[in-house]
Amino acid sequence: MKNEIYHNGILIEAQDKRTFEQAKQLNIDYRRELTSQILFSAGLDTATQQNAALGIYEPDRCEAIKNYIAACRNEYLRCKALILAATSNDEADSVQFVAPAVPENL
Repeated sequence: MKNEIYHNGILIEAQDKRTFEQAKQLNIDYRRELTSQILFSAGLDTATQQNAALGIYEPDRCEAIKNYIAACRNEYLRCKALILAATSNDEADSVQFVAPAVPENL
């Protein structure tokens, strides 16, 4: 695991005991969970996502929901590719997820 040691609020030592494979997998798992949290925080629980996929809502809303889900998925896949291409734990840790803007008509 990654440990940071502080003294009087100042970082004096950082220890990373993760293997490179562990660091990559932890970062991928974190981005996957973050993607789910972003969708849920936008009001897109599982039932809403399924209803949009089935076309139960009006067409504009279904399209907005599907496009937002696709944008979040694409951002996750972008991050995953960068993490898998990383050459160090720090590089894998530095990948930033940029959440797409939530459309108004969700």
